Amino acid sequence: MSDEKNARHSRLTRAQAIAAKDLHEAQTGIERLFSRGTRPVIRWIKGDGLDDAVTRSAIGQATRLFGGRVDYCLCTQGIDGARARSILEWAAQPVEWWPVSANDNPSLAAFLQQAGCPPEKFGYWWKWFPERVRPDGPEWILDGDMVVTAAPPWFTAWAAGHDGVRVSQDDKQGPNIYGAYARLVDPSLKLYSGLVSLPPRCRYMPQMSQVLKRWPLAFGHDGRRDMCEQGVVAAAFQALWATPIPLHEFPFGRAFQPHLDFGLAGDQGHGWGYHFGNAFRRDNPHYERLVAEGVVFSKGSGDVLERHHWLGGTGAWGVPGWTMPDGMARTILSRALAFTDRAVLELGTSRGRLTAMLAEQGCRVTTVDHVDRGAATNLSGLPVEVVVADVVEYLQRSPRSFDLIICDLHGNSPAEWARFAGPLTMRLAPGGMLLASNATLHEIPGWHEETGVQAFAAQLPSDWAVELDRSEVPGLAIVRKPL
Repeated sequence: MSDEKNARHSRLTRAQAIAAKDLHEAQTGIERLFSRGTRPVIRWIKGDGLDDAVTRSAIGQATRLFGGRVDYCLCTQGIDGARARSILEWAAQPVEWWPVSANDNPSLAAFLQQAGCPPEKFGYWWKWFPERVRPDGPEWILDGDMVVTAAPPWFTAWAAGHDGVRVSQDDKQGPNIYGAYARLVDPSLKLYSGLVSLPPRCRYMPQMSQVLKRWPLAFGHDGRRDMCEQGVVAAAFQALWATPIPLHEFPFGRAFQPHLDFGLAGDQGHGWGYHFGNAFRRDNPHYERLVAEGVVFSKGSGDVLERHHWLGGTGAWGVPGWTMPDGMARTILSRALAFTDRAVLELGTSRGRLTAMLAEQGCRVTTVDHVDRGAATNLSGLPVEVVVADVVEYLQRSPRSFDLIICDLHGNSPAEWARFAGPLTMRLAPGGMLLASNATLHEIPGWHEETGVQAFAAQLPSDWAVELDRSEVPGLAIVRKPL
């Protein structure tokens, strides 16, 4: 049933129906909202190494290459919020940031801990936490030092969920890369765990668990140093009949080797990515050369909106997290400059895009939304208070006043604005400013009932100043409270 039919059936406006559905979905299940759905996803794992620049390029390049055809996820371990935001600042599409822990794959964590390997020594194994970031969609799992520069021939089939399991190959390495598990690995496949491509609903932990149950890791295992992870992964994925991705398609650019390694076949002229090995521990000259040649993306304008594209609310987050247009965001940020180091209230956090930019400008931001779409994590380390609560309830119970209030809510009917108009004006300090988005939303087909912002402005006392900015859809009301 469409949103409009749902609205008519339930006597809700279209916006109210969408918000009710969003709240219901957020309150059912314990997994991340990002993990739901069937859209294809590309994910990287990044640890506390020296390859931040490579991962930044990888995400910047992939988000431009594939655009909105896929979703993106950065899994990290041992990286704080400021560093993660820096790595993600070249993304041209929304990206989910997922700091991983042992709880993200309890069965694998149990095998490691039984071998006397605590989380601080999981090392290479962190790549498999969680097993899948989106179980029902196609998924790529890459190391943080892998950069995709073109779509492989099978990309369309993979994105449609019609491809099989694929795993990268290194046909020049011997069995030593598999540690104590070399005897379990088919030597003809030469699999290594750099890039794994999975179809929807494909699980590999049953196969990995079978290997680790029959041949447990030696006690004292250290995943930062021991190579057994490669052997276990190769044995597990060969049981899934994985197709090797030839090294000449995704060559190694190891920091300690003078030339790119295209494997036994040599350069065939149709590579679609590079694995910049050892960039985790040292500068990688292959990465630097390919950046200089323009093969690998390495460009950031420093523009505040560009640096926060990764916090957009499109794609996996759908209509409820719809990203504010850039033009309107610039207008709000420009007006917020007058409120540096003053109390700012944001109503409608979404993933925290505007929140982060306001905080970087020096505003002391409190942000409120009825659902946490990852904002508490995304904004970690910034001087921001993230509140998960109903907006009206928060306004009614809060004793604070704010010099600037920014309102970007999903429901903007006159009835809804009548509910929070009083509490909202009470929270606005004398001389303060209210910036209300969606002021002209009702002019867009399908949203004719959303006239609440203008109804609110019309009932304000005569000494309140009201300005309507139509320069960006869906319009912005600028309201000033008298001193």
